[in-house]
Amino acid sequence: MNPLRLAALLTTAATLTALAAAPAHATSDPGCDYEHAITPFDVANGDNPVVMVTGRVVELRASNKTKCAWGRISSGTNGEEIWTDRRKPDGSGYQGFLGYTRIDNSGSKHTDAFSNDGKLMRACGSSQGHIECTGWF
Repeated sequence: MNPLRLAALLTTAATLTALAAAPAHATSDPGCDYEHAITPFDVANGDNPVVMVTGRVVELRASNKTKCAWGRISSGTNGEEIWTDRRKPDGSGYQGFLGYTRIDNSGSKHTDAFSNDGKLMRACGSSQGHIECTGWF
C-alpha cells in the first residue's frame, strides 16, 4: 500500500477512535445551568457561531451568571456530534470531549454545561466526516 495512503487511513482511524471514546465528563459541573444564555462573539482563534461546510451550525453558549458554557449544534441530522473543550488561558490543562453527545431526533442538541470560570472553552461539532470548532471564549 502507498505510504501516504496508509498514513491518511491511520489518521482517519485515530480520529474516529477519539470521537467514539467516552467523554471526559459525562454530566454538568456542579452549579452550572443554562440561565441567561448568551452567544459570545468576542472569541480568540476563530468565530462563534461557525457554519460548517455541511450547513450545520456549531455554537458556544455561555452564562455570565453561572460562569458556565456549553456547545450546541443545529440544523443537523441524527448521529451528528457536539462537544466542548476546555483549557487554561496559557494552553495548559486541556480537557476535550466534555459533554460529548449526538443528535438523536430533533435536528439540534446541546452538551451539558461546564464551568469556564478562569478557563477558555470552545464548542466542536462533527458532521459527515467534517469537524469544526468555534473560537476560544
